[in-house]
Amino acid sequence: MTDRLRELFAVPPAEFVAARDALAKELRASRREDEAKEVEIQRRPTAPVWAVNQLARRAPADVEELLDSSERVEKAQLRGAAGDELRAAMTAQRAALAKLERGAEQILRGAGLQSSPAALRTVQSTLQAAATGPKEIRDRLRNGMVQEALEPAGFEALLGAGVAPGRQGHKTSHSTSPPTSTSASTRRAEAAAAREAKTRAQEQAREERERAREAARLEGRLRKLEARAEAAERAAKKARDAVESARADLKQLRS
Repeated sequence: MTDRLRELFAVPPAEFVAARDALAKELRASRREDEAKEVEIQRRPTAPVWAVNQLARRAPADVEELLDSSERVEKAQLRGAAGDELRAAMTAQRAALAKLERGAEQILRGAGLQSSPAALRTVQSTLQAAATGPKEIRDRLRNGMVQEALEPAGFEALLGAGVAPGRQGHKTSHSTSPPTSTSASTRRAEAAAAREAKTRAQEQAREERERAREAARLEGRLRKLEARAEAAERAAKKARDAVESARADLKQLRS
């Protein structure tokens, strides 16, 4: 059944509902009612989520690299690894994520789907959240069966920021532990996260301005079209009245 579901998630979004219903019907005809119900509850993925799922089929090695590098970041955090090791893991994670994002953009364009900055942000956040999520979600990413757009818990998952629980130095009654290289690397990671957040905020603000301009343009066009439609309706009514008048005149002449 997993293979059939995996095939379903490979179907382009526009064809998903028809393919889902056909598969459910086939399963029900085979008296596999429970499996049919499992298929029926599947929702059509958005274009960005569909692109994420295609990456598992077209670039499985790149998906594995993201999963592996994300695991290395997590382990480095938990161990309180030195700054160089943590930075190397974060760099590998970012590189894997960027490569997959470019791949998803090509997939969207190749399918004639929108590859806007907003769509690619959804791709990025879904990849990031899936790669750093529970095993079930990681397996869905690996198998190309992500069901919906995901949001990571924070920048920590991608950038390696934050202090791992239980890793603070032990205090004694004689002295206070001095700052460690781990805390320094954590501060650098947090700074990187802040820069990333600022960049994203700037991109979002720019896109919102673009959307506002586009909305204003479309609103103006809509007003013009509505005015033309009203004028056409008036002209049509006038023409109908003229036809009725001519018909009445002709009837009177023939009587």
